Amino acid sequence: MKVSLFEKSVTGFSNAFNIVASASLVGMMLLTCADVVMRYVFSRPIIGTYDLVSLMGAVLVSFAMPYTMLKKGHVAVEILIQRLSKGTQLIIETFTHLIGISLFLVLVWQAILLSRDMKAAGEVTPTLLLPFYPIVYCMAICFFGLCLAILVNLLEIWTKRAK
Repeated sequence: MKVSLFEKSVTGFSNAFNIVASASLVGMMLLTCADVVMRYVFSRPIIGTYDLVSLMGAVLVSFAMPYTMLKKGHVAVEILIQRLSKGTQLIIETFTHLIGISLFLVLVWQAILLSRDMKAAGEVTPTLLLPFYPIVYCMAICFFGLCLAILVNLLEIWTKRAK
């Protein structure tokens, strides 16, 4: 099957985003382990661990979403849908994909507004005083990437149907 430039591009940046998410997970793990060792062995906890782990958790979740969508790794309930006709299945899948794109586009818009407000208010993490807004901007980019990944899956459903 021939893969379009659009699909290659979405797959490429989704893979790159997944690498960032994976690095964030490793960073969370290493920082948490180091903090536990420092806290209980040397009585010197790492200052700001909670701040960093919280920010890395947001990065992990948002950056993993487009890749997970392309790999169809999200939970799906198909028990009822499998019993319907192919045409009805196509209508339901198209509708759910379009609703998903719509909802995540709203999240993109709201994340941009929230990050602007956070920047203007000077909101920062409690211990390290790191600004929140860059993470929220990155989340908006990831949500837009997720919209594109949903669109890739929808186009795949329609091209399989056409054959």
